[in-house]
Amino acid sequence: MAGEPLMSPDEENQYDVSDLWKEDRMPGGAYTISLRPISRRELRIDYWTGAFLLAAFGYLAFSGIMLFLYYQQSNPYSSTIAIIDGVPLGHIILTSHLYVAYAMVALVYVHMFRNYFTGSYRGKWRWLQWITGVILFILVNVIAILGYLLQETYIGIAAMHVMENLIERSAIGRLLPGLANWLVAMLIGNGTTASTLGHLLALHVTAVSAIIVLLILVHFFLFEKSGPHGIGDEEDSKNRKDRKEYIPWFPANLLYTIFVSVVFIAIVLIFSALFMQVLPSRYGVLTYGDVPFPDWYIMPVYKLMDLAGYGLSTGGVPLVTFFFVFLLIVPFIDRYKGSGALDRPMITAFGVFFLIALPVMALWGYTQPGLTQTRMLTMDMWWGITFVSIATVYAMRFAKKDADVK
Repeated sequence: MAGEPLMSPDEENQYDVSDLWKEDRMPGGAYTISLRPISRRELRIDYWTGAFLLAAFGYLAFSGIMLFLYYQQSNPYSSTIAIIDGVPLGHIILTSHLYVAYAMVALVYVHMFRNYFTGSYRGKWRWLQWITGVILFILVNVIAILGYLLQETYIGIAAMHVMENLIERSAIGRLLPGLANWLVAMLIGNGTTASTLGHLLALHVTAVSAIIVLLILVHFFLFEKSGPHGIGDEEDSKNRKDRKEYIPWFPANLLYTIFVSVVFIAIVLIFSALFMQVLPSRYGVLTYGDVPFPDWYIMPVYKLMDLAGYGLSTGGVPLVTFFFVFLLIVPFIDRYKGSGALDRPMITAFGVFFLIALPVMALWGYTQPGLTQTRMLTMDMWWGITFVSIATVYAMRFAKKDADVK
């Protein structure tokens, strides 16, 4: 149809991975000493969220090893206090480990939604790169929650009990109770402090971390194969012919990566020194009037469960499951032409819905913790966010078409 955007060859999803390993398709990287050069157009902050994530993961590994030397799984809370009070720079290492973890969770949201709205999952192997990215998004949240449980605080242990309930009352618990029991046993062990914290520590330090490292390597390999989204489009064909537009990976790209990573870590360290972590109350000694709040990245799910309860066909578990399933299948259901956000109205509307729903649920959780609302009010909220998301995207789409005609 006239006026409809066309999909360039670089935007078409190609699901055949048989030629993924052919070196002749490699754009100058991964199998060679020098990785793929970057164009000058890529020297923008939004193209480097992946580098920030890698820097955050590297610092978390380093600071985690430092903390591991003093951590005692048989006495987790007291050993955390000992790190704060008795280990040189222990408090700032513990605080920076927490804040870099916060930054990593925030960055993985920014990285994922940025690629979602720009349609970066469309292309040769970008659909596979997107899927590994979504799995990494899930695992980053999982490893953050596991670390959050290791201090034996009141809210940490309460969160662990919520996780047990989620497993037991989810579809897995209803349909496969044996698998659910095994997952709970993996999480808490035999129920003693040493066993439970030992299991959590093993999952946090080894199992989940190892899977994340493996997926990062796969994710980076796929990025080297496909390149950044938009750089290889037809509109940049002239730039590709001019090799002066490209900057070699070594030493320019490497130094730039190191520079932005060091600046990022330095900012977090300064923030950590100014705002030291205050350790919450120990499990079993919650003081009167102290309302235990989960961390901000857990709060939307916490309030979702608070509103809807647990269940198989209704409630928070299916909604959370739907969120992740939708992200995994979006490269296969997006059949729009063009990769602009307004060229894909319903896909964009889903993204806007999530962007609105997440902070709304978090703010609701902080202002009304533990207060379950009526089903009518809850449904009004969901339908209201849905209407705002769809109406806003289509209004902007019609306005853009109007401007293009004029």
